[in-house]
Amino acid sequence: MFLGTPRTWWIAAAVPLVLGFVLLATGDGTVLRTAVAVLLLLLAMGLFGMAPMRYGQNTRPAPRTAETPPTAPIAAVDPPRTRASIEGRDPSEV
Repeated sequence: MFLGTPRTWWIAAAVPLVLGFVLLATGDGTVLRTAVAVLLLLLAMGLFGMAPMRYGQNTRPAPRTAETPPTAPIAAVDPPRTRASIEGRDPSEV
């Protein structure tokens, strides 16, 4: 399925989502019905957020067929030079 999410997670998130929208659309303006609809929408978002998602074709990395060539050892790096000293001035003299 889309994003590698199993179909059961999509259905589990879609049911409260649709029911919440239906309650909001057919609501008569009562606070209880609106609160239940909002809670169902939040539940749908939570279920979708908790769904396991696998990106790509496989969950396991592909086996290597060709061996990588051996790399040359890293050459020794010269030690860093010391920084030049900068004489400080008194701010009142500037």
